[in-house]
Amino acid sequence: MLTVRDRIDKSGLNFLHIGAEVEITAEKSSKIEDLAKAAVMPIIEQYKLTLWDVCFEKEGAMWYLRILIDKDGGLDSDECEEVSKPINEILDKQELIKSVDILEVGSPGLTKKLRRPEHFKACIGEKIRVTRRNEKGKEFSVYGTLTAYDEENGTFDMDCDGTAETFRVAECVKVNSDL
Repeated sequence: MLTVRDRIDKSGLNFLHIGAEVEITAEKSSKIEDLAKAAVMPIIEQYKLTLWDVCFEKEGAMWYLRILIDKDGGLDSDECEEVSKPINEILDKQELIKSVDILEVGSPGLTKKLRRPEHFKACIGEKIRVTRRNEKGKEFSVYGTLTAYDEENGTFDMDCDGTAETFRVAECVKVNSDL
């Protein structure tokens, strides 16, 4: 079922939102990410950029499709805007867009999220922050340098001020590069 809603953002601009009322499962979310990645890769390559990640995530009542791009030395806002136009055009032609409320094209930022094996491999030797939960459920962070990643076992090693530590990716709340 297709729904159409008008909404006005804080600036007073009126947006027409067209989206499909669909149930999104983890499997469908992953498929949408894969389809979006395949659709945008030719554009990313044309602009000589790196696709850091494609994330399809729910925030509040809205589903966001985030295309995170990067290049050596980082991106500026003009470059993001320039590449976002052809990305938007190609994704508008895809069936997956019916599940997307908001499309964002941007940089992963200085503290980029590490979610995929290629992220961990790319950040070996860099400082990272690992967020975990203790036995009471309270979050805490561990800081150090990423020294190795074992894709087969889903683990990574860190040097935390001279102490070697091994973490299971599945047991981390999040892992980010750190300044």
